[in-house]
Amino acid sequence: MVEFDDYILKPIKKEYFIINKPKGSITTTFDPQGRLTVMDILKRRDLFHVGRLDKDTRGLLIVTNDGDLANRLLHPRYKIERRYRVTIKGEIDNSKVEKLLNGIVLEDGLARFDSIKVIRVSKDRSVLEVTLHEGRKRMIRRMFDRIGNPVLDLLRIQFGPIKLGNLKEGEARPLTKEEIERLKCL
Repeated sequence: MVEFDDYILKPIKKEYFIINKPKGSITTTFDPQGRLTVMDILKRRDLFHVGRLDKDTRGLLIVTNDGDLANRLLHPRYKIERRYRVTIKGEIDNSKVEKLLNGIVLEDGLARFDSIKVIRVSKDRSVLEVTLHEGRKRMIRRMFDRIGNPVLDLLRIQFGPIKLGNLKEGEARPLTKEEIERLKCL
């Protein structure tokens, strides 16, 4: 028990959620322009998001009030993987895959994917799963732009051991005790 000025202070209960962020919503607590925020989905303002997804990116976003865990998940030293399903304009070939794995020079430095799995290729679009362990602003979009295949759709499907699964777009759920423990063990 902690007491301060005759008040008993209670520790804040740690809470952990995932949101399936819809396209068009923004990753912020409050938007003065009235756009849909990820916190509107939870109907809460006392939590914060772990990292960001740009307005046009959909998918898994972790939300918590555990600042220590959030910092650990985001710090590049821990190399926490993030996996995305990416739909790009046009065909992708092996030479472009190699470029993306070896590294693309962007204005803020070299960027590379840890792995790429080609799911489907056609003349007008290709679908891939890409994994990386850092997240710079619009990095995936900028990498594909650089090789001439702009992103048509971007969906985060996994963050560390946490998978999006069947959570519908625009919905949220609390993390299970097992999921929280897996995150804390990273």
